[in-house]
This record gives sequence, structure tokens and C-alpha cells, in this order.
Amino acid sequence: MQIQDVALIKTGAVLSRLSAVEFGGEAYRTLSLKNIDDELSLILKDTCKTMRFEENVSDEFFTRVGDILVRLSSPYTAVYIDSLDYSGLLVPSHFAIIRADKITPGYLYAMLDSQEIRKQLLISRSGSTTLGTISVKSIAECVIPELPVNEQKLVAQYHMAAKKELRLYSALLAEKQKLARIRYAKLTKRIEEGELL
Repeated sequence: MQIQDVALIKTGAVLSRLSAVEFGGEAYRTLSLKNIDDELSLILKDTCKTMRFEENVSDEFFTRVGDILVRLSSPYTAVYIDSLDYSGLLVPSHFAIIRADKITPGYLYAMLDSQEIRKQLLISRSGSTTLGTISVKSIAECVIPELPVNEQKLVAQYHMAAKKELRLYSALLAEKQKLARIRYAKLTKRIEEGELL
């Protein structure tokens, strides 16, 4: 089945068409390409900027629990909005917003995050071979396996567990690197003070 058969797909808001203001207007926390960790498929929520616009922005352009965002430029990262912590962010046109309506959202996310879908998207990209962009239509036409709901849920649970494990490994590695820098700084200081000679 194609993704368009089981989900609603649209591009995020074109922010350049909105009138940005410095003061007044409505304030919205806005997602950008810089707010996505492509390796971990994660939104770095604390780095999202607040922008003000004269117009009210339609609710359809804000993240909701169960949404899947796909970056429309390389590396075509898929991000799953799995908690209220990540809902309410204004999505710009650099992303496709995918809302599963006839399929388990976590399963659709697992498929969009798979190498098989990435291969399908690479075939349909336009522009340069390294930085090509994809369209919402190319996402809509991607073919995914049709599974019973109970199997979709199993795939989704497995994929989310694997993502959580990857994020934990990444956090552990960052802490180990931080600890190594501290130890190195202490060792260097002791050498400079002549304690280790």
C-alpha cells in the first residue's frame, strides 16, 4: 500500500508568507532544520526559537502527538512526535507533516525511518545528488507493507525501543567524553604543577 492510502500528508507553513514582527502579534515556538538531530531522529526542543507573526497560523501547521515529520532535504530524517513535550511547535515548509489516519502512527514512523523508504525517496529527489529535495508527493507514493494492526504495533514498539537504546548510548557516550575531558584537564594541571614528575 502507498502512504497516501493510510495518512494525510502536507507541507509545513511557508514562513516567508507570514508577516514577522518584533513586538506584538502571536508568538510561536518554531521548528527549523537546526532543531533536528538527524542521527537520533530527535527534536532538540530547547533550541527552537520563538517567532512572532501578525497573522494567526492555522492549527494544521503545529505538531500534535502522533505526527511524523519528514525533512524534505537530505538526509530526509523522520521524526515522531510521541509526547506532549513536542506538540505545539510550528512546522515550516522544510518538513512534511504526516498524520496517520488508517494505520498505527508508530508503525508508519518505523517505515518512514527505514532504509527501504530512504531508497525510494532517493530515487525521486530533485536537485543535486547530494542535497536533493523530495516532494510531499514522493512521500505519498512510497510503498509500505500492509500488516495487521497487532503486527504494526509490534513493529512500532520494537522500533521505538531501538531508538530509545540508541539515544541512551549517545547520551552515555557524551557523558564519557565529558568525563575524559575533565580527567585530561586535571592530569594536565598536575603535570604543569610538577606533581607527576
